[in-house]
Amino acid sequence: MLLSVGWSEQGGLSMSVEGAQARVGRPLTPVSVAGVARRQTRRAVYGTAAVGAAAAAGAYGYYRYPSSGQGFVCTPGTYFRGEDGRQHLCQ
Repeated sequence: MLLSVGWSEQGGLSMSVEGAQARVGRPLTPVSVAGVARRQTRRAVYGTAAVGAAAAAGAYGYYRYPSSGQGFVCTPGTYFRGEDGRQHLCQ
């Protein structure tokens, strides 16, 4: 139940009793604010961890050139143009 008290020049003092209704949205209490801050911090930590994991995987990942610096002419599974001018499958 919700009790409302009001005042007007013409009607004087007025009181009304209303039934409780659901409120949509976030309540603004200190506990809920702390919960929101904690949830946002947790999401930021998880997001940072995901970005860090992706960067680490990319740093040691396969960039289609694993043979660079080892004297190979091409990447296995791709084609290259040989000295004869024709396309050859790299094995």
